[in-house]
Amino acid sequence: MANSRTSETNKEYVTVDSNPGLGGYFTNEVSIRGLFDSEKLRKIFFSIRESEADSSGASDTSVITVVLQFKCEGDEGWQDYVPLDGSEIAVGNRLAIEDTGAGVLWRAGVQDDFYTSGSITFGFDW
Repeated sequence: MANSRTSETNKEYVTVDSNPGLGGYFTNEVSIRGLFDSEKLRKIFFSIRESEADSSGASDTSVITVVLQFKCEGDEGWQDYVPLDGSEIAVGNRLAIEDTGAGVLWRAGVQDDFYTSGSITFGFDW
């Protein structure tokens, strides 16, 4: 299998089912403020889920760490997002991102060596 990206009018998703290698594998950048302005949106969501059809059973065996990152205008690199409560982003999470800061971009991905096994889909929808 091969990692894949889905970019459509209302979503930016990635499915990771193999080691992404050097540089990792990320969604395309998302400008939340840009989408709010152009699409008149109220919310943008980020989620991570198992790729198999029924993930309610004991077959949920994906061992993959996803990082959610942001970059502010003028930053040279990406910053990992850390929830204020200190929790970790994990399979099964779905959250609204309410950042409409000017020039802020978001992306999510799996970095090199953050993949062990399984297949997950993650990204943004609006």
